[in-house]
Amino acid sequence: MIESDVQEQGAANATAVQSNENGGGQTAGELLREAREQAGLRLPALAANLKVAVGKLEALEANDWSAFPDVVFTRALASAVCRALKMDAAPVLALLPRAPGQDLRKVSEGINTKVAGGAVPAKSGDFSSSKPFPWMAVVLLLVVATAGVLFYPQLAEQYKKQVASKPEVSRRANTIASEAGANDPVALGASAEGGDAAANGASVAGSGTAAAIPAPEPVTAPVAEAPVLQFKATQDSWVQVKAADGKVVFEKTIKAGSEQGVTAQPPLKVVVGNAGGVELLLRGAAFDLKKVTKGSTARFEVN
Repeated sequence: MIESDVQEQGAANATAVQSNENGGGQTAGELLREAREQAGLRLPALAANLKVAVGKLEALEANDWSAFPDVVFTRALASAVCRALKMDAAPVLALLPRAPGQDLRKVSEGINTKVAGGAVPAKSGDFSSSKPFPWMAVVLLLVVATAGVLFYPQLAEQYKKQVASKPEVSRRANTIASEAGANDPVALGASAEGGDAAANGASVAGSGTAAAIPAPEPVTAPVAEAPVLQFKATQDSWVQVKAADGKVVFEKTIKAGSEQGVTAQPPLKVVVGNAGGVELLLRGAAFDLKKVTKGSTARFEVN
């Protein structure tokens, strides 16, 4: 019964894909591409947001299912794209192939019905109790515990000797200080070249006059360089900034409610997707993106 369901489901998937390719309406890839273009997002920005390869998104929009490992991955990626574009995923998923046996509405037998088939093959990732790894871990733990028991007395004895030697060092230091005498001045931090200064300090200390210590000069923190471009997003927007040599110095999707500063050396070429959801400060002054916006994308240069 299950094998017949799989064959019927595969035939239905093939019929759905063939009807879409013969002009029966928009395909799943066309729906996704149209929604992305309306949102003003490029494939690299969307791929970075979803953390997938750009080639996977290109294959999805081109209805190239052979680029994916299985149907489940294809449908999961399409659902993620729909969430990122804030669109209803049901129409797109209805046009995608379904996994064999996913539609169980035709099953009418009870739970006690016998299923014909052989043994279920084991997956490559299944863990077998016959593998030696757990036993190796247990043996390693036993070896570490045994070593700790054997060497603990020696380590404890060595620690006691170190603790006992500390009072002896302290007594020697006190004896040396008492032999030096209380009237002898001691110069702290004096070098061989500063012998005269130490002598002068000693004479001042002997006369009972306090020596003046110069106060350290205040340290001025460096002033942070203000960003050339400061973006404040009210909606999710994609921003790309290129240098004069064409190298991309900044590319990111700025989330709604967040700010992003870009510090780079002009001249710069700037592209902003979904420009209506972004406020821009150019060198600290407000800049109206509507003047350079066409559709939902703004393009301008900073000199």
